[in-house]
Amino acid sequence: MRQGGGRVVAAMSGGVDSTVAAALLVREGREVIGVTLQLQSCDEATTERSCCSAAATSRAGAVADSLGIPHYVLDFRKEFENEVLRHTWSEYSRGRTPNPCVICNERIKFGLLHDFARSVGAGTIATGHYARIENRRGSVSLLRGVFGPKDQSYFLFSVADSRLSSVVFPVGSLSKDRVRAISKELGFVEKALESQDACFAVKGKSYSEILRRRFDAHAIPGDFIGPGMAVVGSHDGIHKFTVGQGRKLGIALGERCWVKSIDPETGSVYITTDSADLLSRGLTASIVKWSGGGIDGALECSVQVRYRQAPVRARIEHQGQGLVRVEFQNPIRAVAPGQAAVFYDGDRVLGGGWIESSF
Repeated sequence: MRQGGGRVVAAMSGGVDSTVAAALLVREGREVIGVTLQLQSCDEATTERSCCSAAATSRAGAVADSLGIPHYVLDFRKEFENEVLRHTWSEYSRGRTPNPCVICNERIKFGLLHDFARSVGAGTIATGHYARIENRRGSVSLLRGVFGPKDQSYFLFSVADSRLSSVVFPVGSLSKDRVRAISKELGFVEKALESQDACFAVKGKSYSEILRRRFDAHAIPGDFIGPGMAVVGSHDGIHKFTVGQGRKLGIALGERCWVKSIDPETGSVYITTDSADLLSRGLTASIVKWSGGGIDGALECSVQVRYRQAPVRARIEHQGQGLVRVEFQNPIRAVAPGQAAVFYDGDRVLGGGWIESSF
């Protein structure tokens, strides 16, 4: 097939956002090819709203049929397990808090799907992410979505500029209410539901424990270490905890407590009863990716260390070999190793990396 700018591969999960994204492209007169990614077996997707469930795939196919566009289901289950799930379990097993959505976007949705698009002659990929792309004088920038509560740029920081240059986010400049209204106008209210972000949705079971069982891995048990370095209990695996966690700890100290830190070498989970102990002045991050190049010295910008966390002003210093030191203008609560630290200049994503430690 001839590769052309008019042909678009649209990722379709069966949810409202990707449905409207595809519909808007069809409305523009683009030649759209709908694609649903099969990332797990249908029997593993235990809720109808899971993006890999049979119901979601069926909805995506029905929407594509209504739009008059072809629809394909790509089986990436093996790649998803090797590239995303194994990495995610490895992080949990080291007492870290992973972000599988970032890895999936980088390696699967904007990696393998990008390759498929090229194979069918499509010059563009479209998804239902709430983010924006700005192309200016040959330079591409990733921007926050206009509708702040749904902004998903945090999950896209590690996607290479070379991939972003061929991406469109049709709903990135819309509010969620407007997206729902468009869905209703097009008659897709019943067909397109809200799909879940998590590729595993098993009621009553933790994601980390599901992965441990999936890979038949050994848990690392240990002790809870409380104030004064006293042993206040024991646990059966560090993979069940994250920094800042204050519920389902399995211990009772007579007052509220939180996970302060995790030692994967000894299996110790350190507990604090003082919420101020969860505050950090800064962090170190590795495998840092910059949009449009890196920095040589220091940079003043905003940083976000969790998806729902409000960004704070910070000073970033280049440490060499993909490492940076970040000092916050105001302390941040529960900075968890393994999570992403994403750097912003206003709405523009400057880059980001993976949190190694806090201080």
